[in-house]
Amino acid sequence: MLDENHHLIQCIMGYQSKGKTAECTQYQQILHRNLVYLATIADSNQNMQSLLPAVSLPVMWFLGACNRADQLVHQSMSQNRHDKK
Repeated sequence: MLDENHHLIQCIMGYQSKGKTAECTQYQQILHRNLVYLATIADSNQNMQSLLPAVSLPVMWFLGACNRADQLVHQSMSQNRHDKK
């Protein structure tokens, strides 16, 4: 949708630079619809974040440690495969 919006803006700017403002209306309506849709999604995500409980620091540390452990395991497995070749 972001690419579509970029294309719509380019079309609108092109028509405006040529003085064809009447042709812009259709593109402006589509762009407006897309922007309202994206704003609605962003707003609903914001509301969902406020409903979720905050993650405490120990939980965040634990999740970070698990992620790091996974990285080390994958790195070790990759190194073992490389050493066997």
